[in-house]
Amino acid sequence: MANVRNSNDIVLGSGRMFVDGEDVGQLKDDLTFEHGKEMYELKAGFPATVVLSALVSEELTLSFNLLETNLDMVCRLMPEYDPVTENAGTATVADELVTLFDSVHTMLGKGRVEGDATVTTVDGTALTEGVDYYLDRLNGTIYRVPDSAKIADGDDVKASYTYKTYESKGFGVGGGTSTDKTFRVDFYHKRRDGKYRHVRIWKGKVKGNFSMAFKEASESPLAVEVTAIADSTKPAGRQLMTVMDVPAEAVPGGGW
Repeated sequence: MANVRNSNDIVLGSGRMFVDGEDVGQLKDDLTFEHGKEMYELKAGFPATVVLSALVSEELTLSFNLLETNLDMVCRLMPEYDPVTENAGTATVADELVTLFDSVHTMLGKGRVEGDATVTTVDGTALTEGVDYYLDRLNGTIYRVPDSAKIADGDDVKASYTYKTYESKGFGVGGGTSTDKTFRVDFYHKRRDGKYRHVRIWKGKVKGNFSMAFKEASESPLAVEVTAIADSTKPAGRQLMTVMDVPAEAVPGGGW
């Protein structure tokens, strides 16, 4: 006899992933979050039995395949690769909607910001750089000043800015140095009841090798494995990842 308490908790299909707030595009095949735990066990008595079991180490990894091998996204995931550009110019973005966080740098739609930027609240209140937000022009990221009185952690803002454009761009490999740069990962799976299962890694970093294949008669997805770095600013028990069921309005764009 069946004993299904809530069929909406049966997971079917994949979902969408965002890195620092940017949609990575179409995923391919399986996506897996795995929390590995190493336990120390103390045995005593005869016959020996476990009298103490304690968690001594843990690791969280995320494995997935990108169907779209976008070179900008590769550079964002693997900042040790050096961007290469040719024939530079400029363009502008007006009123791009982004979410501002204290401890996470949200990626703007375009990187390499040129000169001044205008940032306002959604209702048009002007925000001041260095007082309400910080802007990393080279990496094209924005984040909140924790003491800002005009904007709260997790609020949306509108950003207008000029950015560099290129006729050709990509990246170079070899001879670079390691980096401590991390990125926030958000994955959303749509449930059949209209809610979304939201998995967030606070600080992710790509591990393992980079392999790009070109196949004669099929697609060539990019395999990526991310390891989570503990965020000590979060409460104990939540420093690697959170898993939540959230309403559609908590999903970028209100869901799909």
